[in-house]
Amino acid sequence: MSKITPKEYHSKTGNVVTVRSALIEDAKALVDLQFSVAQEGKYMVTEAEEFDLTKSEEKETIEQHSQQPGQLYLVAEIDNTVVGFVEFENGNRRRTSHSGILSIFVYREWRGKGIGSFLLQELLDWAANEPLIEKVTLAVFATNRSAIALYKKFGFEEEGRCPKDMKLALGKYIDTVLMYKFVKKM
Repeated sequence: MSKITPKEYHSKTGNVVTVRSALIEDAKALVDLQFSVAQEGKYMVTEAEEFDLTKSEEKETIEQHSQQPGQLYLVAEIDNTVVGFVEFENGNRRRTSHSGILSIFVYREWRGKGIGSFLLQELLDWAANEPLIEKVTLAVFATNRSAIALYKKFGFEEEGRCPKDMKLALGKYIDTVLMYKFVKKM
């Protein structure tokens, strides 16, 4: 089972932040968080008008991540309110099971206060101790400089770029930056 022991941190504003494994009961809060980020229109592939994730689908995702080795779903909460999460899923074939990709979401008002760092630290600690996982990867829009800075702070390196990977309105494009970190000596 891919779960962690809950851990408490203190945000840059002094709030107690609990990072713990996601629970089925978190599904609505997680869907709401993803929709909120989609509405911002600058960090997700999915645009707000296309967002169709349901609470039921999110429950299935939480359940799957809790049951599968090599997968993890963590939430950060303040005063019993989810303010961020990180999701990690490894490959489902022998040749790709050693590596996985993360997604991280934090409500706008909680960004820059340490939430992303707490989630990333817990994920990397788990990955370093998870026998299957050797490499953690991610994809981020090249315009998301604060996220890229966070990943670099934790030792992630740029693996490559996908030029003009995302097409925005009015013919504007954004590159996607691929990043990685090995969590075990290779």
